[in-house]
Amino acid sequence: MPFRPISRRGFLFATGGLAATAALAGCGDDTASTGSSSGGGAWEFTDDRGTRITRDKRPEKVVAYVSSAAALWDYGIHPIGAFGPQKTESGEKELQAGNMDLSKVTSLGNAWDDFDEEKFIGLSPDLLVTGLTGVEPTDLWAITPEMGKKVEKIAPILALSEYKVSLPKVIERYEALAKALGADVTSSAVTKAKDEFRTASDELAAAAKEKAGLKVLVLYADKDGVYIAKPEFFADLAYYKELGLDIVEGGAGEDYWEQLSWEQVGKYPADLILTDVRTFALPRDQMAQYPTWNALPAVAAGQVGDWSAEPRFNHTLATPVIRELTTLVKGARTDITA
Repeated sequence: MPFRPISRRGFLFATGGLAATAALAGCGDDTASTGSSSGGGAWEFTDDRGTRITRDKRPEKVVAYVSSAAALWDYGIHPIGAFGPQKTESGEKELQAGNMDLSKVTSLGNAWDDFDEEKFIGLSPDLLVTGLTGVEPTDLWAITPEMGKKVEKIAPILALSEYKVSLPKVIERYEALAKALGADVTSSAVTKAKDEFRTASDELAAAAKEKAGLKVLVLYADKDGVYIAKPEFFADLAYYKELGLDIVEGGAGEDYWEQLSWEQVGKYPADLILTDVRTFALPRDQMAQYPTWNALPAVAAGQVGDWSAEPRFNHTLATPVIRELTTLVKGARTDITA
């Protein structure tokens, strides 16, 4: 899967989903998303493009980008097809797939530019769910404008925003969609997941306060260099900043990242470094071949942890990630950059 910004779409897909501008994101309020709560009658839902999707009845056969599918799965909404990274080359489940049972889901492609149109048609889906990947309504996560036209001849496309939106808001939107698709979002399991998310968030906020001054750097790496994450563009990082974590801001330029060479990797002092662990990112054991990486004080001190540029968009999936980060923060020294 490509990461480098060779093309705008290739770059955006690998980084983890764009969405609309703030004006478009405003379409995600409660009044904008209503759906049939029963199997009978007309169904409608307004997505984060402001597009009103209507069906003669509630959609039952849903196809979704893998992260969207995983977000819906834990509410009991199980897409029949998924596209995007689901399995590694060794056949293991990708972290983006969450708790999905991939044996029960038809794969329409396992890479960002791989969408099997014939399989999609064969599934006769009622709805396709994906992320919004730009300021235009046709800028869809892993669905090119050309493919989008073909898809919409079979089923409408529903897009939810992840761009410059904090994690709880994204989760709220997926919950609203799950409810519209028939999920019981007041169940004991969902309520418990929400409570655990709040508790985990409170614990991270407390840890961040206790470790005041801790500077956290978040990055993706490949053989050509490193990409410093800009927190405002990532739903999870934006949320962690809201909770008080001091995350280093990447410099001006492209959305999402500031690209640096391996010689520049020490540009931003940090006490704790989180590296992208998606399968196409350079693993830390290979990053160790670069002397400039090994020379970083945080690396030398062993203050390095995991991160994924594709957040988990329900409470069940997000909570363990927050807990893991809290553990890292609690155990980190704040004097590395001193």
